Amino acid sequence: MTSTDTRANVTHESGMPQERGLTVLSEPRAVALVWLGTYLALSGIVLSVGGHGWLGALHATGVILIAWSMTSAGLPRALGDLLPLFVAPLLYGEIPFLIAAFGTSYHDAMVQRWELAIFGAQPSRTLAGSVPAPFVSEVLHLGYLAYYPAIFAPPLLLYARREARGFAETVLALTMIYTVCWVFFVLMPVEGPRYLWSAPSGIPDGPLRRLAVGILAAGSSRGAAFPSSHMAVMVGQAVMAFRWQRRIGWLLVVVSALVGVGAVYGGFHYGIDMLAGAAVGAACAVATVAVAGRSPRRVTRESGGMVNTVKKI
Repeated sequence: MTSTDTRANVTHESGMPQERGLTVLSEPRAVALVWLGTYLALSGIVLSVGGHGWLGALHATGVILIAWSMTSAGLPRALGDLLPLFVAPLLYGEIPFLIAAFGTSYHDAMVQRWELAIFGAQPSRTLAGSVPAPFVSEVLHLGYLAYYPAIFAPPLLLYARREARGFAETVLALTMIYTVCWVFFVLMPVEGPRYLWSAPSGIPDGPLRRLAVGILAAGSSRGAAFPSSHMAVMVGQAVMAFRWQRRIGWLLVVVSALVGVGAVYGGFHYGIDMLAGAAVGAACAVATVAVAGRSPRRVTRESGGMVNTVKKI
């Protein structure tokens, strides 16, 4: 790569206060923090009114940390960078409390009708029985489990390379994806096949199958099936990776396909959950690119009190 660290191309973070005030909300990092803070504030109010004041207090603390991390004299910049990446997934665990606070009912019957209209069957009940091969089952369950490291690995790799712009855009996309999915879960909760039916007929047992089932039994949230946040995150990650780290993008395409098929094969999701999740992930990633700017040809790398601009060649 060719550095363009000339006086004309090096931007100091200190800058003019007026300029920073006008431009802060055009920065992906700031947009991600504001987006997450808004969600925390609104959901915290709902939780407090619904009798979960301790969760509401945690949300209020998160809002304060976000506000503090956006000030020049606030928290270390790294904490503000990483906050949305690690906080947003944790909010998955409180979905049942938000559903109870809203008093919304489950919409599985409606989603099952959509499923029949699109597929003519219930793939989450029939797919495994049509391909009852242990090797296929284990590969698909491995692909489904790959979702968990895939949440963090692509953005953290960008962060380790000090590609600040790519990292910030990716985190913004993920933050949008998570919060959009959480809103869907609360306003239109869907339990999913694993809560309503037994394991798919004919599905082979194996260590990876048992691991996937164990993880879901320990950490899944009832009502969080449609759209699939797993699929949304994977598709969104793939889109952003093609923008910033193309080789990883191709790998994420493969993982996305395995997650999508594996979730249905394992009886964890309806097929339409995966289609809707893919649509949410793609839409949020495209929206992020539109907000952040169209051309990724200039990458910012932060060093001390300045931002060095590096041109990719």
